Amino acid sequence: MRRHNGAIVISSAGGEEYAYESAQWKNGVFTFSVIEGLTMKKADRNKDGIITISELMSYVANRTRELTGGRQNPTSRKENVEMDFKIW
Repeated sequence: MRRHNGAIVISSAGGEEYAYESAQWKNGVFTFSVIEGLTMKKADRNKDGIITISELMSYVANRTRELTGGRQNPTSRKENVEMDFKIW
């Protein structure tokens, strides 16, 4: 990560938090939010048909907080701030 190679890390929860799972989501809430954001295109904030890493990061963080009542807060580390990669 220190070489600024464009790597982006999104973790499912903060260091002092639990990562919640439920049969309702058929996954952990973080994974559910990623899948929902991509496959249902809910992460495409500007509705241009492209989901960028910043759109996904924002959607997943907000949706995870919403579904857990603020008990789980994904974190991210983005070393390459110039590139907003298209991922979907």
